[in-house]
Amino acid sequence: MIGAAFSIDIQVWGRNMRKLGKFIPALIAAPLLAAAIPGNAYAASYSMDGQDPSSAGCAADATTKQSAYIGTSNWTLGQVELRYSTKCHTAWARIRLSENAWGKAQIARNNDGKAYNCSNLSYSDSLGTYTCYTAMVYDKDPLNSFAEGWSQYSNTSLHTRTASY
Repeated sequence: MIGAAFSIDIQVWGRNMRKLGKFIPALIAAPLLAAAIPGNAYAASYSMDGQDPSSAGCAADATTKQSAYIGTSNWTLGQVELRYSTKCHTAWARIRLSENAWGKAQIARNNDGKAYNCSNLSYSDSLGTYTCYTAMVYDKDPLNSFAEGWSQYSNTSLHTRTASY
């Protein structure tokens, strides 16, 4: 009697192990696959990520690679720009508004979702607009990023996004 019960338990255990055995490769592969998918929760970390473009010396050779207007079909409040430094291989966002209104800019790296934003706009005499710029993301090919901008003006919510560079 004890032997019969023991053999049944071994058979049940064996069937359960065979079922579990089918899932073991998936359990091992899942974390590796998640790390390889763009936009996952594991953003890469490069030495230039999060640094200020001016203090890091990257703003000196910066150019605007993409821009998008913030406004409606009837008027424009400003624009968001995707700035890029060839020297540093970095990108950041800059928002420029013609009025003293709330605004926010964000730079986001497409490859892993790393993003930084700014929302403390101040008047820039040299640009003649209310502006702020974000920290940088490393953006050397094959990496690329885009800039987004938001504003609220006269009870109208505004949003725009640049193309990627």
